[in-house]
Amino acid sequence: MRPKICIPITGITRDGIIERAHGFAAMKTDMVEWRLDYFAGYEKEVVSVAKELKQILAEKELAVTLRTVQEGGEENGGRFDYCALLTELSESGAADYVDVEIRRGAETAAGIIRAAKHSGTKVIGSFHDFEKTPSQAEIVAILTEAMKLGADVGKAACMPSDDRERGRRDMMRLLAATDEMKQKYPDFPLITMSMGENGKDSRKYGGLYGSSVSFASAGNASAPGQIPLDQLNEVFDLIYSGKKHISLIGFMGTGKSTVSRELHRITGMPEADTDAEIVEREGCSIAQIFEEKGESYFRQLETDLIDEFGARSPAIISCGGGMAMRDLNVRKLRALGEVVLLTAMPETVFDRVKDSTNRPLLNGNMNVPYIRELMEKRRPFYEAAATVSVATDGRSVREIAEEIVQKCGAKTGCL
Repeated sequence: MRPKICIPITGITRDGIIERAHGFAAMKTDMVEWRLDYFAGYEKEVVSVAKELKQILAEKELAVTLRTVQEGGEENGGRFDYCALLTELSESGAADYVDVEIRRGAETAAGIIRAAKHSGTKVIGSFHDFEKTPSQAEIVAILTEAMKLGADVGKAACMPSDDRERGRRDMMRLLAATDEMKQKYPDFPLITMSMGENGKDSRKYGGLYGSSVSFASAGNASAPGQIPLDQLNEVFDLIYSGKKHISLIGFMGTGKSTVSRELHRITGMPEADTDAEIVEREGCSIAQIFEEKGESYFRQLETDLIDEFGARSPAIISCGGGMAMRDLNVRKLRALGEVVLLTAMPETVFDRVKDSTNRPLLNGNMNVPYIRELMEKRRPFYEAAATVSVATDGRSVREIAEEIVQKCGAKTGCL
């Protein structure tokens, strides 16, 4: 499901806030967050401003948030009486949501939540860590705490490491926690994000793990790593396009390219080969990319390429052998259609690739035992990724393609 997009109003004066809201009313966004900690007006004005914002943004949901410096907000936010003001906002029904930092204490959060329940205002139970990303278990525990306190939505925003690789692992840990929560509590809405430059992909793809809202910027950003609204909409348009592609995954030598050509002949769907497209764009072979820039660089090229298929007509996508090793890749491919795993015995693979000079992972290891070992390491990833599985040993390419058409057609109704 396509996540909602929320953009922040960070105006200082009442007139500036109202002017901004009129501009936001026509934008392609689902929610607007008013950040109270930027507001320089009087506390007694807050409810009336919120009501005016709600009237202007009639077709969008309004969330009101108050943060202190310690919670990633402005120093100005500390002058408001947090509990009293959010309780008053909750009771007034002036906003669709109020945001409550659950680490302020169960008593504070529970009091605001009780007030909100009487008026029909929903509560976002938030947690922010601007220094690090906690363990997956800690994130799950925090979100579970928000749910048990009675919040309508759980929110977690954490800072990944500045180091690119560690930062990516931090981001994936937060996304894994999101997925775990959705598996345990599918009816409890979540908003999760990894902040900063190394967490931007979580804002684009958090919905594939269960996050129901992503925050974008429309002018001034209210948190590190927010993506401009038009860019985030563009990504969502691609990933949640509803296109029915067929992605072929599997170990090298299982016949993806050959089967792709036959599927094209049978269905008329265009072909796309991720390895070939990367080679053409980079101007060098995959072996050279591995040698000169490393496997991690190549894997990121694969991840970035998937987005583009949302803008293309439904196609047969022949994926590189390692494409399914990244969980994010798999979720993106599944959002675009069916993921078909082609399988073969190690002996079959060896016979098909033994004369190839463009298999960097087999350089110096072109033998059946090594192929079997590598295949066994990848097998759980392939099997977890696939929506359809087809064996290729001892079968004609026509038989394989026809089975794929039959299975995918039954699932999608479009073949």
